[in-house]
Amino acid sequence: MKRTMICLKRVWEIVAADVRRRKHAPFAMPARYLGGVLVAASLVLAIASFGWNRSSSTGHAENGRRVFKGIHGRIEEINLLENSVRIAHEEVPGYMPAMTMSLTVKPVALLKGFSTGDAVSFQLVVTKDDSWIGALDRWTGATAAKPNPAETSEASEALQAGETVPDFQLLDQNAQPIRLSQFRGKAVLITFIYTRCPLPNYCPLMSKNFEALQARLEKEAPGRFELLSISIDPAFDRPGILRQYASRFERDASTWSFATGTTEQIGQVAEMFGLFFKAENGLIAHDLRTALIGPDGKLVHVWKSNMWTPYEVSRFVRESLQDEKGLARK
Repeated sequence: MKRTMICLKRVWEIVAADVRRRKHAPFAMPARYLGGVLVAASLVLAIASFGWNRSSSTGHAENGRRVFKGIHGRIEEINLLENSVRIAHEEVPGYMPAMTMSLTVKPVALLKGFSTGDAVSFQLVVTKDDSWIGALDRWTGATAAKPNPAETSEASEALQAGETVPDFQLLDQNAQPIRLSQFRGKAVLITFIYTRCPLPNYCPLMSKNFEALQARLEKEAPGRFELLSISIDPAFDRPGILRQYASRFERDASTWSFATGTTEQIGQVAEMFGLFFKAENGLIAHDLRTALIGPDGKLVHVWKSNMWTPYEVSRFVRESLQDEKGLARK
């Protein structure tokens, strides 16, 4: 609006200057000049209106919420415990390309009557800190299909609680080798992210949670923990990119590292924790995993969604450290 008024003011100044050159009084302007001002003003307003309409069509809203309607896709997995559904969906114009994502559903009752393989049309709502499916309907324009079992089932090699996590080596944000075994004797928390993730309650939330978790653990278990954020986009997230990403957070680099590696290395680590991820159209389709490994190198717990809180995880860390002390006394 401000730009529009500046344009109108400029139009008036130009016309008024011409009038003065012709020795006309400003308010005794000939009709053709008045007509010119009105035409110019109409053009400016039309251009501004076009810009406003264009913005609203891409999902912008005054309350900071973007709503994308009529997105078509196919259900590949339903998780009622986590209020989520994994959907292979078409492009969301102006937001993200066609890909497969696990999305929260609010309210979860929207999932009633749907099954794996159903073709659906849904509404995606995105705010600064959250995203969810706010409407879900059957899509009659497509035939339901059975999902690929290899894509919807968790990796068969996923570790179970109590099993020893095999050692692995990656590169940290400073391009230095980093091994799981170097943290033996500490509680190790691993989460998976990638720096270009578009959904605020996925990778960005995992990193914000780690930021809060580190601050909490520095008070509760100083020197006895390590946080490791592993990128699932190794082709793009090289050490320099991870270093830039890490700088967004208030963190102590001595207890929180970001890691990347080859596609094969990342795939092997992801498989240990049953993480699904796949490169699609320039981005990464994925679900979530955050794992706690005890000081003895054994898997304690895996969180399979974004529902965990720093308080909850810190409690698990304290318990794992106390168990280790108890075993040491015996």
